[in-house]
Amino acid sequence: MASSAPTPAERAIAAAFYAPIGLGAQLVDNFPGTVNKARQQIVFARFIGKMAVDQGASELRRRLAPPAAGSESERQHVPEPDDGPGDAHDEAADEHTPEPVPGPAELALPDYDQLPASHIVSKLSGLTPNELDALEAYEMAHRHRRTVLGKILQLKAV
Repeated sequence: MASSAPTPAERAIAAAFYAPIGLGAQLVDNFPGTVNKARQQIVFARFIGKMAVDQGASELRRRLAPPAAGSESERQHVPEPDDGPGDAHDEAADEHTPEPVPGPAELALPDYDQLPASHIVSKLSGLTPNELDALEAYEMAHRHRRTVLGKILQLKAV
């Protein structure tokens, strides 16, 4: 009488034959989800990287910027009797006088205040260095958008 239970050898052969087929079918079913998950992770990693670079650039600009008027070092300076109007101290103060901020009508991009940052960033590459400087000064004085300032900094470095 023949037994209906498979032998261990038959089970091993069946596993060796059907396991790859089952694994392949499962991969085909899960492939779109796996690709989407990988894309999301890449987008997230790029976002974190960009934020880290922006933060580092901002910190570098802050550290390299001249001290603001009324800073701790300037408040500690007590004028001496021989400090006259022609001294070197006055010349150094004149070098740190900020340039006037241009008005919105003087900027290279019309309706600058109404444009979202994404539109501004896409138009920056066609501007001259002087126009970029004017936009940077205006942006720093008003909205201080990191995306716009970061793109201007990137274009100036090229």
